[in-house]
Amino acid sequence: MNQFYIVITALLVCCGAGVYAQQATLAGKVVDEQAQPLDLATVHLLNMKDSTVVRTVFPDKQGGFTFAGIAPGSYRVTAVLVGYDDGASEPIVVTSAASSTTVGTLVLNSGNTVLEEVTVAAPQQPLVERRADMLVVNVENSTLAAGNTAMDILERSPGVTVDKDDNISLMGKQGVTVMIDGRQTHLSAEQLANFLRNTDGNTIKSIELITNPSSKYDASGTAGMINIVLKKNRLAGTNGSLTLGAGYGFGHKANTSLNLNHKQGPVNVYGTYSYMNNRGGNEIDIFRSISLPGGANTDFQQYTDFIRHHSSHAYRGGVDYQTSDRNVIGISLNGYASGNDNNNSSHTLIGQTILSPDSTLTTASIFDGRYTSLAVNVNNQFTIDTNGRKLVADVDISRFSNHNKANYNNTLFLPSGDMKDEPLLSRSDMPTIIDIRVAKVDYTHPFGKDNKLEAGVKYSNVASDNDMRFENRVGGVWQNAGNRTNHFVYEEQVAAAYLNYHTQLGKWDIQAGLRSEYTVSDGNSITLANRIKRDYIDFFPSVFVNYNLSDNHQFGLSYSKRINRPNYGNLNPFEYFLDQYTFEKGNPYLRPEYTHAFDLSYTLLQRYNLSAGYSRTNDVIAESMNQNDETKQTWVSRDNLAKQDVWYANVNAPVKIAKWWDTNNNLNAFYMAFDGPLNGEQLHQGQFAWQLRSNHTFTIWPTFTAEASANYRSSLIYSVYRIGAQWSIDAGLNKSFYDKKVNLKFSVSDVFDTRVQDVRTHFGGLHAIINQKNETRVARLTLTVNFGSLKNGARRETQSEEKSRISMP
Repeated sequence: MNQFYIVITALLVCCGAGVYAQQATLAGKVVDEQAQPLDLATVHLLNMKDSTVVRTVFPDKQGGFTFAGIAPGSYRVTAVLVGYDDGASEPIVVTSAASSTTVGTLVLNSGNTVLEEVTVAAPQQPLVERRADMLVVNVENSTLAAGNTAMDILERSPGVTVDKDDNISLMGKQGVTVMIDGRQTHLSAEQLANFLRNTDGNTIKSIELITNPSSKYDASGTAGMINIVLKKNRLAGTNGSLTLGAGYGFGHKANTSLNLNHKQGPVNVYGTYSYMNNRGGNEIDIFRSISLPGGANTDFQQYTDFIRHHSSHAYRGGVDYQTSDRNVIGISLNGYASGNDNNNSSHTLIGQTILSPDSTLTTASIFDGRYTSLAVNVNNQFTIDTNGRKLVADVDISRFSNHNKANYNNTLFLPSGDMKDEPLLSRSDMPTIIDIRVAKVDYTHPFGKDNKLEAGVKYSNVASDNDMRFENRVGGVWQNAGNRTNHFVYEEQVAAAYLNYHTQLGKWDIQAGLRSEYTVSDGNSITLANRIKRDYIDFFPSVFVNYNLSDNHQFGLSYSKRINRPNYGNLNPFEYFLDQYTFEKGNPYLRPEYTHAFDLSYTLLQRYNLSAGYSRTNDVIAESMNQNDETKQTWVSRDNLAKQDVWYANVNAPVKIAKWWDTNNNLNAFYMAFDGPLNGEQLHQGQFAWQLRSNHTFTIWPTFTAEASANYRSSLIYSVYRIGAQWSIDAGLNKSFYDKKVNLKFSVSDVFDTRVQDVRTHFGGLHAIINQKNETRVARLTLTVNFGSLKNGARRETQSEEKSRISMP
């Protein structure tokens, strides 16, 4: 721990050291025809040579604005505001870095448009766009996102795959950190899947795919990060939107959401409520063969139908208060309450050959799950001075509560139809509580125009209490099943500090950072009297180098080291029961995995993006299937392998085929290999795989558009599994009415119902084939109505990434 204190102290000392260079200052004022200040205007400083935006500021309450740290050159200042004609200054020449120049007063004349009747529409964004350090999927106005959940939208994002167990992969790699508005969720895989399925897609603005994050981000997530950015309404006055949706697939779908926002003066109040009620289901067939001494086999052919009913209430609200021109404080509250009722029926043929089984096992399972969450965030952003120094503080407190109950009826039948044994009646009760507490402070310190230092500290505490109680009914009395009952308590603390420096040297853009994280974990299986404590400190460097050859050619090279700590659900040694022969259990001896990742990128004509990279993961956490030849039981668990190597290339190409036809095409190709001992055997296998996603937008009329998306993923290898190829086509229509205040969207996902999970494994003495068909073909109709004042009156501080990391649905 002393090492970590030294690191924090060193970073804070570096953070506090400031060097002030001589700076030129430009100052002026923005008013209307009556000389009234226009503090809602946006003021740009333009380079006279090429009209590029050098800097953007916003006036104070008196309409005054200041540009500081301006290098010698020729400039022009412009001011814009919705409902007013643009204003511009005369050319300004800065000759000395220590000069001070008065721009004068920019007068904006009122336009002919009545502001209350103006519909403010964001400029049309491409569905997929490449930025310097991420790939962004803009789903806000997409018909393919209407009525879907966050999990549905993730499955359609370039380079993202979601397997049969809801594990998320990015560019072929598992170990992805999922964030909401820049905030890490800190949830187990099951909790995260449930959370994403409770997040209404209509509340999502974009999905950010970050394959190589910088040191300012948490080091967790060996495959990178996925950031889900929620919609934010900052219009002046009172306004909002109402969304109503209905759909049908295996069963009915219904969703509705209401967004309200009120901004007056320095106060902005917002709130969102959404409700979903869905019925659905899926099928899974599992064949497995167990080799017995003497060459004989016992085969199991299992057919299972899942029927699900899911309903949820989700809410989000908050207040932002601008206490001064340079300080904003905010508080937000969000959460959800949902229920899942599942009725599952399973039919398993058992014998030396499934064509002539010795017995048949039928299992009827009834699951009742109740999930709630509540999260509170308090944040403060203080702009220290006009030079860009900024201090941002965040405190998050949240609780997730799950309560899952299940009843099982297992009955063995002989070929004659008679019962082989008395039915095995079982039940389980698994309450889980997860408490998350996070506090962090981030500091930004510019040095002139081309240099910037970022530093910060963070502390997080995650505590999970999982009390699994499993009982069998024996002689009419419920008795505890000691081998499946377990009380597991897990606590993890991470203290972190980072230092990130950015500089621009001509056409070179360089960023280097170092992050240190000290981790203390304590996994305590109370029932098994097995407690494993760990504490370790790690350092995570990152380097980014970009070269801007010209406006049409940009190159980038990056390196980072990352960690993926074992999911505390996977550390829990108790068994998740499917039937008496099939289950899943955790491994309390899992170690963290570490990844070294390299990425090379090239952007052509500011439109076409190519990236390629390599990563080596040591002690990779890999899923495997295990079996007991004597009891004929099969279970899934996770173990550490020696290494995983991934080579990948990604091409993103937006193509305009016609004035009315735009496309975005994404090809992701990768080779993934695993090597190391697993379950007493040596695993050494890999395979080349690729994924193609082609999105098409057709503008039929200005208010009528159509969309289609074609998706293909080749077969691939992950750990001991060979996963079959998949393809699907999604389509949708969008019609706007009343100056785009009303939108009607119709979409069909997986039009031809072709998405099937085919998973096979033949490793050691285990042979298994898994076929799973989820509910992927769903038709949805969604109506959105925007109402209220639509004047542009946002609270407009320059948004840093730290600021975006302050809210959660």
